[in-house]
This record gives sequence, structure tokens and C-alpha cells, in this order.
Amino acid sequence: MQNYDYSRLHSSLVGVIQEAQTKIGYDRHAITFYYPAASLAHMLGTKEDADTVEQALRGFAAFAQPTLGAVEVVRDDERFCIYVPAEGAEYVHEKVPDSGFLKAFLAVVSDLEVSLDDILAVFHRFSDEVVCEKIEGSDEFDYLVYFKNGEPDGYRYCIKLEEDGCASYHRFIREDYEAFGF
Repeated sequence: MQNYDYSRLHSSLVGVIQEAQTKIGYDRHAITFYYPAASLAHMLGTKEDADTVEQALRGFAAFAQPTLGAVEVVRDDERFCIYVPAEGAEYVHEKVPDSGFLKAFLAVVSDLEVSLDDILAVFHRFSDEVVCEKIEGSDEFDYLVYFKNGEPDGYRYCIKLEEDGCASYHRFIREDYEAFGF
């Protein structure tokens, strides 16, 4: 049986839990996430078919147990449900340092009036190596913003600026963003 590096998936789960806790506050409860097989394949370095991903995920629960508790992974056709118990949420709250960038970013995008300049100012507070590109041919997003060197995080932030002054976003790992082919 092949050994897989689960650290990127673990980091993704921790990051999404931290993002949720930053947005809505900490609550000691279980959290369920759904990942498409292709996204998990990118993180695990496997082929993008669900059977291969399912095989690769067989050891993830044991890997994650010391930090996230009794994680459960269930396949649902071409996606996977990853259940993180309350102990995992508590671990993130108690042991994972706050991401200053994520906290500042979420504060800005949650404002009722936000501009691209406001958003870019947050990125530039944390790095001089910020990339901002107009996304052509998408009704869903207007801009792609990310840190060129991957610090303080390696996500691709897709930003939508609404006419009413609000903004929405979605963050992707690099490979998932590239798979969209904007």
C-alpha cells in the first residue's frame, strides 16, 4: 500500500475551520465538509478519479486523529464527506494561531461598502508580493488576488464586487483555481 502525504488536506481542513470560526465565532461542535474528488486528488497528489482518491483517503483518519479527533470520511459518488468532530473544532480554536491576514481580510469583505482598493490594502499589509488579475469571461468573479510567494497563505481569492458596494469571495487552492480555466 502506498503512503500518502496528508498534511495538505489536514491544513485545508484546519484552514476552513479557522475561517468559519473567524466569521461566526467558535462553537464546540462537529463540522462536516464536502470535497470533490478532483480537489482531494490535487491535495493528495493522486489521479483525479474517485476510486483512487477513496483508496488514498483510507489512512487519513489515523493521520488526523491526534489533532482533529475521530475524523470520518464517507464517499458520496464523486465527492467525499469529511466529518470533523467537536474535538477538531476545539483543537483549531485552542491550538492554531489566528491568521492575522484572514482576520483582516474577513473584516474588510464583510463591510457594507468595500472596494478593490480596500481589499488590496489588506493583502499589501501582509506582503509586497501580491498579484491581482481581472478575471475575464466570468459572471461569478471579477478579480483573482493572491500572494505570489504563497505567504502568508497560498490560496487564490476570487473576488466579486457587487453594485451595492458589497463584496463576496471564494478561496481555492491553486490547482482547483487553475482547473476552472478562467
